[in-house]
Amino acid sequence: MKKYLIIILLGCLTMTSCDSFLDQDPKSVLTPDNGYTKPEDWQQTLNAAYGSLQQVFVGKYTITLSEFGTDEVIPFDMGWAAYAQLHHYTFSATHEFIDNHYRACYEGIKRCNAVIDIPSGVVSNDMRNSMVTQARFLRALYYFDLVRMYGGVPLWTKAAFDRNDVMKPRASVDDTYTLITEDMISALELPTTWSDAKDKGRATSLAAQAFLARVYLQWGKPDEALKYCKMLDGKFKLYDNLKDIFDPKNKNQEYENIFEVQFKHSGSWGLEGSLQHSYWGPRNVGGPTNFGGWGGFGPTQYLYDSYDNIDKRKKAFFFTQYNGVVQSPPSSAKFWDSEYGNVIEDDNLNFILMRYADVLLMKAEALNATGDNDEKYKALNLVRTRAGLGSITEDDGLNKEQFAELLLQERMHELCCEHMRRWDLIRFGKLAEYMKDRAGVNIQPYHVLYPLPQAAIDANDAITENNTGY
Repeated sequence: MKKYLIIILLGCLTMTSCDSFLDQDPKSVLTPDNGYTKPEDWQQTLNAAYGSLQQVFVGKYTITLSEFGTDEVIPFDMGWAAYAQLHHYTFSATHEFIDNHYRACYEGIKRCNAVIDIPSGVVSNDMRNSMVTQARFLRALYYFDLVRMYGGVPLWTKAAFDRNDVMKPRASVDDTYTLITEDMISALELPTTWSDAKDKGRATSLAAQAFLARVYLQWGKPDEALKYCKMLDGKFKLYDNLKDIFDPKNKNQEYENIFEVQFKHSGSWGLEGSLQHSYWGPRNVGGPTNFGGWGGFGPTQYLYDSYDNIDKRKKAFFFTQYNGVVQSPPSSAKFWDSEYGNVIEDDNLNFILMRYADVLLMKAEALNATGDNDEKYKALNLVRTRAGLGSITEDDGLNKEQFAELLLQERMHELCCEHMRRWDLIRFGKLAEYMKDRAGVNIQPYHVLYPLPQAAIDANDAITENNTGY
């Protein structure tokens, strides 16, 4: 069997605080073939499935695939070909970041499948049902990142497989989304919250509702998305203080932030801490050891200038100077850990994968697409009011297309640098237009998808061609 497709379960990525459900140290991740003997063995493998969230969504390479090549983020180190190629859309199927992301997603899927295939009788029925459902929630997230990056992909749904299971052709986009939604719908059976503090950070039914809204919107099914947005009405609130959204002291509070990828400052580079502070922090201020960042990438000048001066987010989300060093363009203040950010790639910040402000904006988008004018303004204005902006009403006379344009801008102002912009621009059909007008980069229609890694195609006889244009 070809080496590329044998995804090794390397080790549980220990994360978060000492009292976290992920704070364990197994020597290896077990598989059904090498002997699960205790419930703890299965729990460690589920923890490993959660651990893959770190690499897929906050890996030093994978962040760039959602942020580069948009009007809101720019790589400053254009001397690195990998960065420049993503910004200018000159990448190919051999790009190392694409290969890294694809592998990381399938590693997470393999870990999920191991849990989903727990045989009956090894653990109690209640524990088994809970673990399998959590693993399906996670598998949905990994397949969702794959389908929006590459289109239809091979669907691996078994922990143990033979060559025929591995050498699978690409499923259609619709079939991939169908598996994603089936998995995520199963997670609606999870609790709305976990009462034990050690379990905070696990998947919940409310997180599943929010992700179903996101998935259905990206799939082009606003009616379905709206249904799940409405389920969350009144379940969360917006912080009055914008800084509270990202403050590590508010980790897993479930106030505005619905689902978070878990990290914990550990005192050493490359262990349990996050790298967000190091990469997004202010530039030219001495590096991470002086509470700064590598400065490899950050917000564009266009992004900062697009805010109204009365918009509270303009001050809350950006540094225009740090310790007397002017930041031009401004650097992001979202991923800022004033206590532990002085250690390279070891800050204490969780990554917020879903928050209520996004749900409200998704609700406004779905309502606009389905023709409900009154409620869409209410959802939009909850976000705008928190930012200190005036309300948009029907009296402003916006037609459906104009409201969508305003909403897209509002999503950028609220969710900038949170790995959403590429998918928003694709969904709204604005990627090529905005990159040309705002970044001076000409792209092709096929650039809405990345190419499958060439190594994956070479390893799988059932995949005979790549995405159009590559």
